[in-house]
Amino acid sequence: MRFILTLLLLALTFTAPVQATRQIIVNIPEYRLTLLEDTSLLKSYNIAVGTQYEQTPTGTYRILYKEKFPTWFPGSKFEDQTPVPAGPDNPLGTRWLEFHPTFGIHGTNKGWDINYPVSGGCIRMHDKDVQELYEHVDVGTPVTILYETILFEERVDGLYVKIWPDIYHRQLNTAEHFASLYAAYAVKYPGAPVPHFPKLGDYEEKPSEKIAQIATTAAQPLKTLLPPVPSRSARK
Repeated sequence: MRFILTLLLLALTFTAPVQATRQIIVNIPEYRLTLLEDTSLLKSYNIAVGTQYEQTPTGTYRILYKEKFPTWFPGSKFEDQTPVPAGPDNPLGTRWLEFHPTFGIHGTNKGWDINYPVSGGCIRMHDKDVQELYEHVDVGTPVTILYETILFEERVDGLYVKIWPDIYHRQLNTAEHFASLYAAYAVKYPGAPVPHFPKLGDYEEKPSEKIAQIATTAAQPLKTLLPPVPSRSARK
């Protein structure tokens, strides 16, 4: 949950105040779409994102258009430009939530292609998940798409970090970038080592890793208003 709140704070730095209380936040390297109401988590879904060559765009958007049982119009890279109507052969699945003239959140007619960078830039969900999401958001709902490979989490027992593969090769999983982010926590949680960075192609979800404990200060002598006790020699 704290990782989700961290993403919310990051998202709020890119968005202006809006009337809508619900919003969608996507973190591309995490393959995760989160639906929030104010700061409360409503639902979190696994997703697929664009490939390295057809990347999912980052930025702030809104749901522009919703459609049930959409028709798929193949892009320019497809030799066959014949539109595919709703049905088992339609790669969009049963729902379309457009946030950009050429990109949307949609379902799939497959079951194996989630948690991978395999789409043409759209955000792909299990069909049952996008059907549920469709009912919880309206046209105008804010959509914030982030690309964060390193997220910190403060817990009672120390500082934790979670790192995802840098699937778009943006040079974020480096010791230098880690240090720049860790600087905000270094005084409170000193001595954190540079963690292990996952390799590309590592799709297995890894747990967050504890990297530092909260700083402890040496006990200080209690202050007193009483005058100092004279030494024996001073009493004679």
